[in-house]
Amino acid sequence: MNQFKWATTGLLLLTILVLSPLQSLASFKFSDVPADREYYKEVHYIAEKGIVNKSVKFNPKDNLKRAHVAKMLVIATGNEKVPLTNMEINGLDRSSEQYKYANIAIQKGFFDIKDGSSFKPNEEIKRDEMAYALSVAFNLTEKVTTQKPLVLTDVVNHKYAPRINGLYYAGITQGDNKKFLPNNKLTRSQFALFVARALDKQFALKVKVPDQQSSVSYVKVDTGNDKDPLNVRSKPSATSTIIDALPNGTVVEVVGSTGVWLKVNLAGVEGYIHESFTTSNLESKPEAPKPDVKPDPSPSAKLMGKVTVNSLNVRSAGNSSAPTIDKLKTGQKVEVVSVSGYWAKIRYGSTTGYVHKSYLKLLNQTGNPLRDRIIVVDAGHGGYDPGTSKNGQTEKAITLKVAQKLEAKLKNAGAKVLATRSSDKYLSLEQRTEFAKKNYAETFVSIHVNSAGSSAKGTEVFYDSSTNPNGTESRDLATFIQRNIVQKANMVDRGVKNERFYVIRNNNVAAVLVELGFLSNADDYKKLTSDKYADIYADAIYQGIYQYYNKQ
Repeated sequence: MNQFKWATTGLLLLTILVLSPLQSLASFKFSDVPADREYYKEVHYIAEKGIVNKSVKFNPKDNLKRAHVAKMLVIATGNEKVPLTNMEINGLDRSSEQYKYANIAIQKGFFDIKDGSSFKPNEEIKRDEMAYALSVAFNLTEKVTTQKPLVLTDVVNHKYAPRINGLYYAGITQGDNKKFLPNNKLTRSQFALFVARALDKQFALKVKVPDQQSSVSYVKVDTGNDKDPLNVRSKPSATSTIIDALPNGTVVEVVGSTGVWLKVNLAGVEGYIHESFTTSNLESKPEAPKPDVKPDPSPSAKLMGKVTVNSLNVRSAGNSSAPTIDKLKTGQKVEVVSVSGYWAKIRYGSTTGYVHKSYLKLLNQTGNPLRDRIIVVDAGHGGYDPGTSKNGQTEKAITLKVAQKLEAKLKNAGAKVLATRSSDKYLSLEQRTEFAKKNYAETFVSIHVNSAGSSAKGTEVFYDSSTNPNGTESRDLATFIQRNIVQKANMVDRGVKNERFYVIRNNNVAAVLVELGFLSNADDYKKLTSDKYADIYADAIYQGIYQYYNKQ
């Protein structure tokens, strides 16, 4: 029988870390949890709490088993001393550690089961089961209402929807591109994030404000009889084709209306239901949709803005408390009259108003596309944090050299460039993202160097769509940069990847993390340590940014 273990035994003694005020970490560090991973602080935080063992490795990518979740939640909620009940748990010996924690977790109702016979301790847990367990353990549940709509679109009809909604509004998880992925397996690093956020608000995600969310509404199917489903039709007509049938009581997202017909979204497929068979206990009937297209700005406009999120609030003044006078759709273009801080005064048709400029891609209509754009260049690592190294060559020095060359090229094009560091200085991940926000950044580019086995080589660029509302724009920017580095530096193409690195997921503008190459690979090493290639890398990133802004 496999006894419950979190990682291989033994302790790794490391020098004491110099920490930012938010980093309450110990003097140890898991060898497989690099400081640039988004879960770095949270993993070490729960280790300090005794929720996981302080061992050499944490194994962050391993899938979590149900017994693992039981132990973590029992310890995290302070229930270790709860008396055990007489219970048979299949696959577990009563004298084992696993049995103790499973017994308590079942007593506390952390799992949606009736008795220990269905616990399945060694089965890998799914995200919806995790949501249930975490919701019960920390009393996190939110009924789907007008004030707190279900933002995660793939769990609208899920039996745990209120519990998943509770995790969202508690800042525990915001899913991946508005999807919760309930049937996916849960990794150790993901659960570490969730538990830390539940225990301490310093780790909790900032719940997105309405400007960053689609304005959606919900209704509940009410046919008057539990046995009678409601037909979903292809068009707003009783004679149109039936494409689906919704069981009585189903909660469904409304995206528009035509007369008495509600346009609904069913896992990406749109159809129509009759409003008389719905109740508005979740949401009042949606207003008729406004015209899809507003006039584009006149060709004489010097600065144009393209909306990058759906349902962007237009306000009567440049502050978040001003009344909303309209909403703009993704891709809509407006004339930008002026910009002050994070607020842009815009004009389209006969309407003048204000929007948060983070959700506009600002496009020059004359001159260089980069002129006046506020771009943050972030040289990874620095100070006591050298990053990866080989033969005396350090990541922090390579990234600074490339960043400074990139900065010069961008400034020469008229961009307003802000460097997170211009010397061998340590900055926390929070300081880097806060620097961008404080200076009203419009684009964020973080430069890094990779390391792995000697066979791993090539360039890859990362973006985030899990919490960054400009995930699509970030992917666009990442694609341009990746293409240029591969071509100009003749690098192996490792692709553009969606990953939750801290500095890109905690930005709200187009943000990318560039891994130039592998210092651990002989071919990449030659280029990464070459002054000639430092300029090539910088030029490739510059061209990528230029092409991104040149794309109207």
